[in-house]
Amino acid sequence: MKQAVSVYFVSALALACSNTAYSAYEISDEHSITPSSDVEEQVSAVATSSSPDGDSLQVLLRDMKQFRAGFEQTVVDAEQNIVHEAQGVLTMTRPNKLRWETTFPDETLLIADGSAVWNVDSFVEQVTVISQDQAVKDNPIVLLTASDAETWNKFTIHKVDTSSVEGEAAAQMLSSYQITPKEVGGQIETLTLTFNQDNKLAALNMLDAQQQISTLVFNNIETRFPLAADTFSVDIPDSYIVDDQR
Repeated sequence: MKQAVSVYFVSALALACSNTAYSAYEISDEHSITPSSDVEEQVSAVATSSSPDGDSLQVLLRDMKQFRAGFEQTVVDAEQNIVHEAQGVLTMTRPNKLRWETTFPDETLLIADGSAVWNVDSFVEQVTVISQDQAVKDNPIVLLTASDAETWNKFTIHKVDTSSVEGEAAAQMLSSYQITPKEVGGQIETLTLTFNQDNKLAALNMLDAQQQISTLVFNNIETRFPLAADTFSVDIPDSYIVDDQR
């Protein structure tokens, strides 16, 4: 169960990163990504969504070129029973790469390299490989970086009223948006993105077709940082079994 949840989540996030043209960015040094000289022109040309709330969400997401943060994940079932908890670090960068590394309850590693998602299980010495494109379809999480009107118009977007939130939580949370696919039958029914007072993505909440809710709360958020060359590569020991499901 926990493996399926993590693989699906990583696949969805990584696929989202592939929906923005990488030509809008250039490498300013060996590690970091910065906007190219014509990025402002490309941003201005982005088609707006079909709602004011969608337009507002687009503005918040346009600057997310790199993302690294610690996370705490909780998955509950339809009866609100906790079925999985995890802690770790999530690293993501455009155009389509992502690294999901858990430190609790087990040490696990999932890497999306642009074409496949690699699930490395050191306990059983096995690597499972799935197609990145086939892992998700019409998943609202693609809006994290998608800029075209065709993609945005597949979803209904509503800004969530947080006026009832009080205390420290209210001070930290700037805004939340609920995203729902217009076409029913997908694996994800709703996605809620929450941003903090610095306009950084602070939390993700996904309701799936089995009525399970996966919540990730981020900490130590970075949006510009150095990257090691092997961050999104997988080194498989000769003794490991490879289950290639592509």
